Amino acid sequence: MGKTILPEHVAERPAKVTFSPCYGPSPHLSWEELRCRDGTPYPEIWQTTRAVILGRLFEIVRFSAGGLPLTILSGYRTAAHNRAVGGARHSQHVEGRALDLAPPKTMTVREFFHIIHGLTRDVASLGGIGLYPSFVHIDCRPTYRVVVWSGHRQMADLS
Repeated sequence: MGKTILPEHVAERPAKVTFSPCYGPSPHLSWEELRCRDGTPYPEIWQTTRAVILGRLFEIVRFSAGGLPLTILSGYRTAAHNRAVGGARHSQHVEGRALDLAPPKTMTVREFFHIIHGLTRDVASLGGIGLYPSFVHIDCRPTYRVVVWSGHRQMADLS
């Protein structure tokens, strides 16, 4: 309760970043990074809804990690591609609500996970956090309770 979607200190974009909806849903997240690795673009029907929420969540995570660049290992996935990479049956990637992120070069995966986990009380759009050996999964599933887990997959969807 008392959660906000975007804290005030994150709402302001750095002056040197030019944001354009043609680029992506947020200043540091592009449509290219969100597309499925099989080449399928992020669904247009979700570009003004789910992608905007995911983009805001991504910006909060990036800001909280010191504003350092983050590598998106996996974004949207088609159902067929999700099956091919061994994704969860009800994956938030298929719903266009998830990102698998490599930590900034200056921190470990566990440190990055703990930074994101620290946002759970204040960021209403954070619905899921998964810790994996080489990345952290975040998603903006519609929920009242953040789902947290650790997984065993060594790599995100890099195909």
